[in-house]
Amino acid sequence: MAQSAKLKLMEAEDISILLIEDAVGDATAITKALHHGETLYSFKVHREPTLAEGLNFLAGHTVHAVLLDLGLPDAAALTALNVLHNRFPELPIVIISGYSNIERVHEALSNGAQEFLIKGECSGATIRQSIYQAIARKKIALAYQRGDKL
Repeated sequence: MAQSAKLKLMEAEDISILLIEDAVGDATAITKALHHGETLYSFKVHREPTLAEGLNFLAGHTVHAVLLDLGLPDAAALTALNVLHNRFPELPIVIISGYSNIERVHEALSNGAQEFLIKGECSGATIRQSIYQAIARKKIALAYQRGDKL
């Protein structure tokens, strides 16, 4: 039963991720972590260093989820999340940030993020699991909004 539910939630063999991260070192570490270890799916990661470039990419491409840094040069704190969520409300967003302030975590989760990870404190398995959960949660929430039976 769990296997069939998982297949319904995750039909693609590859998961396409947009990583919006300005720090090259952090982007490289996150990308390597996603590809390291056992995984149910392979990840295709596209990186953009600014919110503006990420939005431009999303205008012409489809992704399964976004990994979003909150310290971007063109969008401070939760501005990037708010803009991204308002433009693409059906897109699962996982915050990956160097800031671990509990108020910021709560605010991000209250404003459209499905997950909040702290850079340097999560393994590749944790990042992958957070992406899986974010996609599944968003699909369930959208189905509920449409009135679909689960």
